Amino acid sequence: MAASSRYESALERNLAELQKALLIRATLLGIEKHRYTTQVFIRVIRDALHNDHMSHAIKIFEQSSKAASFWYLYRTDPGPIDKYALQVGYDVGELQIVADKLKAIRNGSHFHIDKTGVLDPKLVWSGAALTGKELGAAIDFAWGALSAIQKAKGGEVPSLLDYTPDAALAAVKRVECGDP
Repeated sequence: MAASSRYESALERNLAELQKALLIRATLLGIEKHRYTTQVFIRVIRDALHNDHMSHAIKIFEQSSKAASFWYLYRTDPGPIDKYALQVGYDVGELQIVADKLKAIRNGSHFHIDKTGVLDPKLVWSGAALTGKELGAAIDFAWGALSAIQKAKGGEVPSLLDYTPDAALAAVKRVECGDP
């Protein structure tokens, strides 16, 4: 497959979206380790980050033929992704399930106020039945697969820094104590 500039641009953009999702997930996991906070500021941050995390995931796994998402990359050249899936023991079919669940969330509550979903927004989320573990595995797989493709092409993969949930937890505790 000859790499087109659209393919290369989509690869870079999806990696950037995945990088953001991974860094946000580390922050959310750090906040979760704190369990409970009385500070409105931290709760607002948690909710905003959750919203942003979902937005990045929805973009990455958008299935529309008009989107230059993970699925565009897969349709264009499935070989490297299938090869990576075989190496790590991941079923690419699981990504389809995650993508379908994300679409239900997007359509039912995330990017507009659906006239049916507005009656019970929690039902949209529970109906989608998307777990954090499932979403995390999909994001981790997509990151690994697309990073492998980027490296094989001689390109650079965005850095994840040395940022962990424990680093995020420490930052949350500093904010609560008023220590910048």
